[in-house]
Amino acid sequence: MTDTYDYLTRTGVIVPDTAGVLDTVRNEWRGVLGDDLSVADETPQGVLITADALGRSSVIRNNAALANQINPNEAGGVFLDALCALTGLERAKAQRSSIADVEVTGIPNTVIRQGLRARTEAGELFETTETVVLARDGRAKVGFRAVEYGPVAAPAGTLRHIVDSVLGWETVHNPENAKLGRGRQSDASLRRLRKQTLALQGVSLCEAITSALYATEGVQSLQFRENTESVAQVIDGVVMKPHSIWVCIDGGTDVDIAQALLKNKSAGAGWNGTVQVNAVDPASGQSYRVRFDRPIRRDFLARVTVRAASSVADPQIAVRDAILAYSEKRIEGETGFTVGTSVSPFELAAAVNRYVPGLYVQRLEVSHLLPINYVTTEIPLGIWEKAAIAPSGIQVIVV
Repeated sequence: MTDTYDYLTRTGVIVPDTAGVLDTVRNEWRGVLGDDLSVADETPQGVLITADALGRSSVIRNNAALANQINPNEAGGVFLDALCALTGLERAKAQRSSIADVEVTGIPNTVIRQGLRARTEAGELFETTETVVLARDGRAKVGFRAVEYGPVAAPAGTLRHIVDSVLGWETVHNPENAKLGRGRQSDASLRRLRKQTLALQGVSLCEAITSALYATEGVQSLQFRENTESVAQVIDGVVMKPHSIWVCIDGGTDVDIAQALLKNKSAGAGWNGTVQVNAVDPASGQSYRVRFDRPIRRDFLARVTVRAASSVADPQIAVRDAILAYSEKRIEGETGFTVGTSVSPFELAAAVNRYVPGLYVQRLEVSHLLPINYVTTEIPLGIWEKAAIAPSGIQVIVV
């Protein structure tokens, strides 16, 4: 019976098939009660053998899952959090959507307390973030945040209904869209981020710089190049000054990126790029002009030929949603469109199949927005470019 659980090897954890466990249990019964014992499933002993095998398989899978928690590529939950903490990385917490400067009106001097709720046309609830008193003209501005965590939408002009009535509070109106929140970072996303930030505790090295940038709030993807020579060079199409670095980064604020670059670059090395931000070194008080680039958007078209199963209600909408989800990194385990990566029809087709299992993609073609030339091969981009696709740019053909 010991052999049944001996599945920890030098190369990892092996989980046996249930059929293999069942054969092992049957052989144990025959070894005790004789080789002529009938172990058919319909016999009383066959039922007991099956129950024993299922119980052992459950224990084996549980032990394998627990053993895999020391492997950062397989770990999840609090085990993955602990592994990430070794390099100073934390899981991104859930955030609420927020709306700044929402207009509220009513009778002058009315007190609108923190936590009072209003509702959008779609039924999403938002609450005030502070207490405000209406001015003499009966107007005031106050921030609102979603009651629930995650990307709760509130387009401009839709926050109109007061839920918690207060005597003297008459109207509410949001002139701007809500800043979307986010859900708690998933295990797959955190595992990918851990691989990108392994040198988070280092400085100066290329990997340390990119690790610090990936750990910066809001950063989605980036490209990094370094010129170690004492003369200017053109590296992968980028003109770089002597002894300098170049970063093209998508997401994050300019200030946060500049501070990360200043803190982690090699002493004396310069920067390249069109975006310039003045950043102050807290140790010396010296101000530096940090440079980097933002990606140039390249719009693409997609033409998809699919065959749909009866379970797919609207293949047109399903395919568009799948491609948009891929481009916006909303499909678990998919990197989507990132800075400097090519546009691949194969990746898009795989994303459609994964997002909508009831669809069979017969052909997927991509093209630049201008000039239009559909192809089934990858379209390369420069390391300073990022692909994008709009819903109107996705053509779906159902056969």
